[in-house]
Order: sequence, then C-alpha cells, then structure tokens
Amino acid sequence: MRRSLPALVAVLALALAACARPALPIRLAGLHRAHVWSGERAARLMANMHGRDVAPRSSVVAEYGREGELRVFLSVYPKDEDAGRVLARMLEAMRSGGTPFTPPGAEDGSGRWATFGPGGHHILWVSHSRLYWLQGLPDAVEQAAAELPAPTPGVWT
Repeated sequence: MRRSLPALVAVLALALAACARPALPIRLAGLHRAHVWSGERAARLMANMHGRDVAPRSSVVAEYGREGELRVFLSVYPKDEDAGRVLARMLEAMRSGGTPFTPPGAEDGSGRWATFGPGGHHILWVSHSRLYWLQGLPDAVEQAAAELPAPTPGVWT
C-alpha cells in the first residue's frame, strides 16, 4: 500500500494539472488570446447574450486579437450526444428565422455550419462532447476552425 501511494499522488497531480490547462490555445488563427472567461463567468456571458441560461458551467469564452477579431465560445457537455442535441436545437432556431442569424449552411459536408449575424461571420460544430462557436472576421474564423479539433464524424444535424 505504501508503494502505491506515491504513484496515486503523482496520477492525481497530473490529472489536476490537465484540468487547469485552458481549453483553448494561447494563439489561434495567428492571433494572441487577449481575454478568457471560464466556468460560471463564461456561462453568465452566454446567458446575457441569449437572455436565459444556455451553456453549462464547463464553458469557456476567449477573445483573440487586439481588436477582438475572433471570439470562441466553447461548451463542454457530459456526453457527446448532449453536445449534438444542443447543436441541433441551435441550428433549428436559426433555420426558423427567429434569431438575428442567417439560416446556417453546411460547409461542404465537413460537419461545420456557417452563418452570418451579430459579430460577423460564425462557424459552429461539435467535436465529441465539445460544442464550438466561432465569431469574427471571415479569414480568422476560417483559419481558427481549421486549427481546432475537427467535427465528430456523423454529427451533421
């Protein structure tokens, strides 16, 4: 038992260090991360934009570039299916015309969806249990989408 205690402590320390890492890179699309909000603060920011709670506390919002050329909204759900269901609801809401966004269009079967609305160009997709929403200038959004994890195969909604 004594020999396994140091190993257990080491594993727990590595797990905690992994949890403390930001979910989004310091540089994305050639831009430095200028601001980051996580947890409750990120969930509140998203709720304020929607007028109601929409994101889990496991969310992160990051702004890139001096002028906010790119913003990334990332929500992590307990299961892959949860993220897929949320994406489907978002796409349906935009298709209905009840939002300030244009109806989303699929990006060449990639599993990513593009729309235009407040804040510029937007691309959204699911990669396993993570829902990504990028907002900003077209080139920054496209490049960032290529640098982040790819959509989960089969999550096309």
